[in-house]
Amino acid sequence: MMLNNKKSQNFLYKALLYLVVFFPLIVFLGSAVINITTALLIIVFLFYINTTIINQNDFFNNHLFIYFFFFFLFILINSVLNEQDYQLIIKSIGNFRYLLLSVAIFFVLENVNEEQKKFLIYFNIILMIFICGDIIYQYFFYKNIFGFKPGMCNDFVTFNDCSRFSGVFGDELIAGGYLSQVGMLFLFLFYFFDFKKNNPILKKKNILFLGLFLVIIITGERNATLIFFLTIIILFFFEKKLSNILLLISLIVFIIFSLGTFSKKVEQRYINPIKSLNKLSLPDLYENLIDSPWGHHYEAAIELFLEKPIFGHGPKSFRVVCEKTKIQKKLKEKNLSYLACTTHPHNYLLEFLSENGIIGGIFYLGFIFIIFYQIFKLRKNNHPEKIITIALGSLILAIIFPFKPSGSFLSTYNASMLFYIIGFYSHYIKKIR
Repeated sequence: MMLNNKKSQNFLYKALLYLVVFFPLIVFLGSAVINITTALLIIVFLFYINTTIINQNDFFNNHLFIYFFFFFLFILINSVLNEQDYQLIIKSIGNFRYLLLSVAIFFVLENVNEEQKKFLIYFNIILMIFICGDIIYQYFFYKNIFGFKPGMCNDFVTFNDCSRFSGVFGDELIAGGYLSQVGMLFLFLFYFFDFKKNNPILKKKNILFLGLFLVIIITGERNATLIFFLTIIILFFFEKKLSNILLLISLIVFIIFSLGTFSKKVEQRYINPIKSLNKLSLPDLYENLIDSPWGHHYEAAIELFLEKPIFGHGPKSFRVVCEKTKIQKKLKEKNLSYLACTTHPHNYLLEFLSENGIIGGIFYLGFIFIIFYQIFKLRKNNHPEKIITIALGSLILAIIFPFKPSGSFLSTYNASMLFYIIGFYSHYIKKIR
């Protein structure tokens, strides 16, 4: 009986390990497959902890896990308080899957051996290299190795005037966001794996960061470029390398303008907007922001927040109640091509404020504070895992940075990627304590 139990444990753990390893690959297949894989991972994890003895303190002493339990509980209660339909209430219950995803990844990493960890990192580094190579191929030949065409093209016959390249993601223009999050995660893990200062191999690994940055620029996703940029700046800040920040900014600006000299695509996505901003005074800049699609989204979100400032209109409500806003009606009367309403306000903070009110906004800002405070305390720590922990914390802070455009926080893709990274971060922050 004991033997069978041991075999069951080994089988379930290996299943968990492979699900964690291959999770970034699953993302290619879309939201439905991501949800199925997440559900499978959680089910296997629950069976696994039922067959083995686990230290429950690993969960109850993890501030992030406890925080997100109450966060998702509030989302559920708020959905009920706003008398949302049963489908939205079920979706609010389903949000707990993201917490369980992080917890499952955390427990896998707590039990992984050196060879399994190496397999996890190297497999996904090879995957990232493949994705980058495929995007570069698509950039030059206007189709990737599977025949997918680029996006945002002025000529849909020859596809020779396009500004967004997504490679294996096809019509989903998310390659840059994927590389700036999951790509950065595994690049940090690879870079700091068996980390030793002054190791000459590290200098060779530095080229990977440059290569990743160049491919992110090629994808045409400005928000992804900003995530990469913010991650490195935050990392330098916490590592007390403030002098490197100015050098980094100069290098990034130089790279973008150099690429723009040879590429109309880069010029169109990055340089032309910068040149346009330089020509505007501050009042004109404000007017341009207000009169842009993003400005209208933000205005609608603020209007909705002011209507119900404490609890908001309920999770996932923006897409529905936005139609009643004054700005939406005003834009419809003008018969403009772009309106204020969409599925989300394109900013995490405004999304929380409009849908979950001040309390939701406090939860969101509290998340930022916890990560900031945890890695701030590590500055004088000499633990060998300190640098990778700060790097992953910096990546999370860059993703959830409140003053940049964003997708919907609890969309399947965004939340799955973020909580996948949180699972790794939770493992490393625990090792240092």
